[in-house]
Amino acid sequence: MMTTIGGAECSTIHFSTHQLPPEKRLPALQDLFDRSVQLEIDAEPGHAVEMTMALVPGVRRARMLSSMTARMARPAPMLADGEDTVCLMMKTGGHLSLTQNRRESVPQVGDGVLLVYREPASLLLVEATYLAVRVPFSALALARNVSAAAARCIPRDTEALSLLRAYVANMPDSIANPQLVRLYVTHIYDLISLAIGATEEGRQIANQRGVRAARREAIKADLIRDPGVSIDRLAAQQGISPRYVQMLFEDAGTTFCEFALERRLDAARSMLTSPRYETWSVTAIALEAGFGDVSYFNRRFKRRFLMTPTDVRAQSGCGRIPARACEPILK
Repeated sequence: MMTTIGGAECSTIHFSTHQLPPEKRLPALQDLFDRSVQLEIDAEPGHAVEMTMALVPGVRRARMLSSMTARMARPAPMLADGEDTVCLMMKTGGHLSLTQNRRESVPQVGDGVLLVYREPASLLLVEATYLAVRVPFSALALARNVSAAAARCIPRDTEALSLLRAYVANMPDSIANPQLVRLYVTHIYDLISLAIGATEEGRQIANQRGVRAARREAIKADLIRDPGVSIDRLAAQQGISPRYVQMLFEDAGTTFCEFALERRLDAARSMLTSPRYETWSVTAIALEAGFGDVSYFNRRFKRRFLMTPTDVRAQSGCGRIPARACEPILK
């Protein structure tokens, strides 16, 4: 079964064979790979497969969600289709090997490996899952030699690969603003070029453009996961200085403090309206969200949501705790 969400510019395809009879699963998978992936595939008959593809102009992101055992190939006769893209596959589980240009690579979990569509290739997956990003060959103008990088294994701790993995994983499935689409796509090109080896000039351009954007998005993702995390800890996690973190947000026309404040307020509001936290006092929720001053939290919360924390909790129906647990700082 294949479901497409979105329009011509940006779309997300969810493909699953779980609901198909076992005898129809492999033919459906082969049809998908023939039409959309441009690879021949021979997999286990009857095995259910699930994957998603997010498509924006210039970039295709794919996730193999269910472990898959299969042989895939792009034999020489298939090159006549004129497909001229490259696909950076990042293994997330199982066994994956790629053979191309007399080189065989067997990446470990987290490693990346580059498939160049203009050359014959073969892949073997055994109970494997992966995250892949596919772009035009010509888009990697900052790279030294894309063809020479075919089937090259890129270690998972390579900085550009780590940033790319997080950037692609956190990329929205649908982006309405065409300018934002172009920015995302350019940053992905920059990071792939750095991961496989950029020219000196390309490295300078990519560091000022794609790397900065990817670091900022990684920090934003960390803040969403843990709104109370400090700037010093975030900087240490990224291997940069706190001042550099601040500069990344200033480049985007905001400040770290303002972005962190918004995420902490969002986290507090979610907790106030969640039955999971209905026995927590507002003070405890404020502290958990990263606010050390509860009076400041109350002021900023009301300014943002036009309601006090107590009113939000009462409106949500999660205010069934004794009033004394919320006093005296809620009003």
